[in-house]
Amino acid sequence: MITKNRVKEVCEALAMLIISASICWFIPFAVLASPNSVGALSEPQNITAVFDEHTASRLPTFSYDDVTQGMLVYQTANGNLMPSLPVDTQVSMRVSGLTNRVSVKQVFSNHTGFVLNGRYLFPLPNEAAVDSLRLHIGERVIEGQIHPKQAAQQIFEQAKAEGKRASLVSQERPNMFTTEVANLAPNEKLVVEISYQETIKYDDGVFSLRFPLVVAPRYIPGLTLGGESGQTGRVTSSQVFDADRIIAPIRGAPGEEDPVLKADIKVNLGLGVDKAAILSPYHAITLDEQQGGLTASLANRVRAERDFVLQWRLEQGVSPVAWVFNQNGKTHQTQAASDDGSMVNTAASTSASNIDNYSLVMVLPPKVEASGQLNLPRELILVIDTSGSMAGDSIIQAKNALRYALRGLKAQDSFNIIEFNSDVSLLSPVPLPATAENLAIARQFVNRLQADGGTEMSLALEAALPKQRPSRAASENNVLQQVIFMTDGSVGNEEALFELIRHQIGDNRLFTVGIGSAPNSHFMQRAAELGRGTFTYIGDVDEVEQKINQLLTKIQYPVLTDLQVRFDDGTVPDYWPSPIPDLYRGEPVLISIKHQPREPKELVISGRQGHKNWQQFVSLESTELNNAAAAVEQQVAGLDLLWARKQIAALELSKNGANDDKVKQQVTALSMNYHLVSPYTSLVAVNLTPITTNAMSRDAVVRQHLPLGWQPFGVLPQTSTSSRFDMLLGGVVLMIALMLALFIRRQQRQQHLMMQALSH
Repeated sequence: MITKNRVKEVCEALAMLIISASICWFIPFAVLASPNSVGALSEPQNITAVFDEHTASRLPTFSYDDVTQGMLVYQTANGNLMPSLPVDTQVSMRVSGLTNRVSVKQVFSNHTGFVLNGRYLFPLPNEAAVDSLRLHIGERVIEGQIHPKQAAQQIFEQAKAEGKRASLVSQERPNMFTTEVANLAPNEKLVVEISYQETIKYDDGVFSLRFPLVVAPRYIPGLTLGGESGQTGRVTSSQVFDADRIIAPIRGAPGEEDPVLKADIKVNLGLGVDKAAILSPYHAITLDEQQGGLTASLANRVRAERDFVLQWRLEQGVSPVAWVFNQNGKTHQTQAASDDGSMVNTAASTSASNIDNYSLVMVLPPKVEASGQLNLPRELILVIDTSGSMAGDSIIQAKNALRYALRGLKAQDSFNIIEFNSDVSLLSPVPLPATAENLAIARQFVNRLQADGGTEMSLALEAALPKQRPSRAASENNVLQQVIFMTDGSVGNEEALFELIRHQIGDNRLFTVGIGSAPNSHFMQRAAELGRGTFTYIGDVDEVEQKINQLLTKIQYPVLTDLQVRFDDGTVPDYWPSPIPDLYRGEPVLISIKHQPREPKELVISGRQGHKNWQQFVSLESTELNNAAAAVEQQVAGLDLLWARKQIAALELSKNGANDDKVKQQVTALSMNYHLVSPYTSLVAVNLTPITTNAMSRDAVVRQHLPLGWQPFGVLPQTSTSSRFDMLLGGVVLMIALMLALFIRRQQRQQHLMMQALSH
């Protein structure tokens, strides 16, 4: 009896131990799943909560007593209140041939009783050459001036301290900028107008432009909160030195009382456009035909939560074989001090023969029929991002893209699949032959993929681009080594990833596929350029099949390689990009050139078309190679800005640690000369008249929408580990433990009743 009771006591002790362990295991994950818990967020989402905390810690005290009727505030992760600053975006575009001049007006409104100082992190196209800032105060317009970044910040902070209205525009990434406004008086509106120049994309007869409307949260490796000696209030990262500059607070649930950020877009397409071929795949538009040409506009103001894309074709008979656009002199003339101290326009003191001219040249390579292309076997490595930021519509698009890519493989091909989040998982250690059995296994692998965890993209790139790949391509000739990389690009350590691609690309070709409503186009396009591939954007599930099939057909073999540009006398012009990337079917040669009037006017573009030499002569004095381009205007403004922006991008990519200071000096000088915002220069505008008010000053922020299709933060725990499996397992064990506890409790009650009966 004693032994039986002893065994029973030991069993009960073990059961209670299991119960305690299950509760300790499950409760932390239950807390993580709470919408108010920072730990429930993936890295990009966690950054936002940290940003709220460190930003609020630096602001003047703001309490419920400060809240007045009509004021919009939100509560940070640590419980502090912050005013929320409404912003309305108005975009106006004018397309001229292959260029697009864009004006972006940001209307800041102050509905509080305080003087507000605000900061807004916003996106622009990754090759936008931002050259103009105007501050509108009622009827007054203050022109912004270009300064080195630190000097511009000092001018802005001084104006802010003196009670003067001011605005500062800075670049955080080539596709990410900040607008700061100072001393926005109560019940006042301030309009910040930013202008930029860009080129239009052309692919297989279709012209297109893309305007981003939201900055998706970024994954920051090595994220910490606090500075040296345990100081708090600053977001830092061991891998991203400016982490606190590229993150912004995000709106929570849709029902929250917070200003909805909306945008209105108008695009003047000019003459010669086929009205029936104008399309906006993600937004409803209206068309207005006037004397100046066709104008496409958003049918209604839209929520700033997904990229705007517009596509069009030219009328029959207008499609070009070659286009040349010219500009004499610079858009912004630099000034210098004369001997008597007065400012002299340097352009006026320079002879016409020494003035720099700029040209934008587009040449279409000859069409290659599918039957004439080499049908080489390919080794296709498919990489898919399954991090938490891909949850929702993005992972559905990416998985469908994988399925279509697998369907496009031929018997002579081999393949592998790599998925990555906080870790990397491979379908196979080595590429597999594209047999029916292997493809069936691959489809099962794809079906099991779920979006969860961080975005450790470097691990995926190292797996996809190994320096020594165990594959058939290493031992066989004429096998195309291609990597298709599907991701939303929501990372903040782009420079480190570019360096990795540059050193490990080898003989591979890297093709990036942007997934979702707001992918990081800067990373996607630069990565493809370094990988000698192309960038494809998929913004909707319905586009997946068409665009993946087009991509697989296009990348079967480059149409032109080893492209070079020279004058007909053998001299080499100052052109960008350099080197020119390989071209695939439907892609044009697009180069930006700086030249002087005394230099030759005949340009020779040459390259390799398969095993044959190819070359094309283009005159810089003519708009056409044949009569097909007669509708194109020759003189276009802003070409110097495009040339300078291309050179800045090339200089930035050339940084290797040892030459960083030299590159900074070169980029700063170039940006100052062409009046461009860059990593080291900013535009600042200051109204010299201080505001007249006794209201107290407060800092405010613009809260961004989540990109369309993203999971709201806290709805599902997307951590940097496999939380869903742990929670499920913890829940099952907890249920078993509770059932065991109830059984033990019932046994104890029966034993107690039996003892009572025996005692009587």
